[in-house]
Amino acid sequence: MPILRLRLMIALVVFVAATDLAAQTDAAAVLMGDPSSLISPGTQPATQPAVVNVITTDQNLVLRAMRGENVTLTAQDFLKPSLWIGFIQDTLFWTIGFIPRLITACILLLIFYVLYRIVRKLVKSTIGAAGVDESICDMLNMLVKWAILGFGLIIAGNQVGIQIAALLTGVSIIGLAVGFAAQETLSNFIAGIMIFIDKPFVVGDWIQIDGHLGQVKRVTFRSTRMIDLDGDIVVMPNTTMLAYKVINKSANSVTRCRVMVSIGYTESIDRAREVLLTMIRADKRIEPRPEPEVVVVNLNQSSVDLMVHFWIKEERYEDAMQYEYMEKCKEALDAAGIEIPFPHMQLVMPPGVKPADG
Repeated sequence: MPILRLRLMIALVVFVAATDLAAQTDAAAVLMGDPSSLISPGTQPATQPAVVNVITTDQNLVLRAMRGENVTLTAQDFLKPSLWIGFIQDTLFWTIGFIPRLITACILLLIFYVLYRIVRKLVKSTIGAAGVDESICDMLNMLVKWAILGFGLIIAGNQVGIQIAALLTGVSIIGLAVGFAAQETLSNFIAGIMIFIDKPFVVGDWIQIDGHLGQVKRVTFRSTRMIDLDGDIVVMPNTTMLAYKVINKSANSVTRCRVMVSIGYTESIDRAREVLLTMIRADKRIEPRPEPEVVVVNLNQSSVDLMVHFWIKEERYEDAMQYEYMEKCKEALDAAGIEIPFPHMQLVMPPGVKPADG
C-alpha cells in the first residue's frame, strides 16, 4: 500500500507538471502570434477573429499575494499541488536572479571599503605630518568613514533592489528635522572644524578664556575640554572658544609674570628697584632674557606703585610664581628698611580742645 500511494503521488505530480508545461506553451504561442494551436479545428469563422482560450494557472498566486496584489486564495487553492509547485519554481527563479545582484553588491562594498582604507591612510599621514592633535584626527577619520562607506551602502542597496530614492527622501526629511532640533550641536560641530583649520590652540597648550586658565586635553565634535590649576575638568562649547578672546600661554616660549608692590613717597625708587632686581636675578628659574624690570605704574595718594616683570619658561607656574614673589618682594623691602605704606588717618585737634576721657 505505501508503494501504491507513492506511485499515485508521483503520477499526480507528473500530471500537474505536464498541465503547467502545456499552459506555458500555449501562452507562449499566443505571445508569438500563433494562436492557431489553441483554437479548435474547424471552428474558425470566415469573417470574425478567432477566440483564444488561454489556459491560466494559479502557480504564482502566493508570490502575487506576497507582493501585495489583490488575489483571492481559498482553502482549496492551498490544497492544489500546482500552487506550491509554481511557488517553488518562482522562488527558485527569483533566488537565481538575486544571487548575481547580491554578489555585485558585495563586490561594490568591498571596493568602497578598500577605498576608505586608502583614503584614511592618506588623511592620517597628511594630518600627522601637519602636527594635528589626536582628537581632530579622530574627527576627520569619522567623517571620511561615514562619507565613503555611506555612499557605498547606497550604491550596494540599489543593486539589490532597495528603493534608494524613497530612502534618501526619508533620510533628508529626518535630517532637516534633526537639523532644526540640534542647531546648537551643529554650530559646535562647525566651530570644531574651524578650530582645526584656524589652529588657535592644540592639545597640550595652556590657554586662558572667559576667566579660566587651563591646559587643553581634548577637542571633540561638540566641546573643548581642559584641566585648570585646581585639577578640575572645564568643558567649553566650541562656539564659545571662537566667540571669546583666547589667550594662548604656550604660543610663546616664555611667559611674563607681574607682581605689584608699593613704597612710600619718602623712599627712593632707584634703591627699591635695585633691591628687587638683585633678589630676582638670584633665582635660576627666571629667564635672563628678556631681562627682569621694575617700573612705576601708578602714583596713589599715599604710595608709589611699582610693577615687577620677569619671565619664566613653564607657563603652568605663572600664578604660583606671582604669589611666591609677592611675598618675597615684601620681605626684601622690609630687610632693606624700605617702607611699604598702608592706609592710615591723622586726627588734628583744634587748640584748646582736649579729647574726652574714655
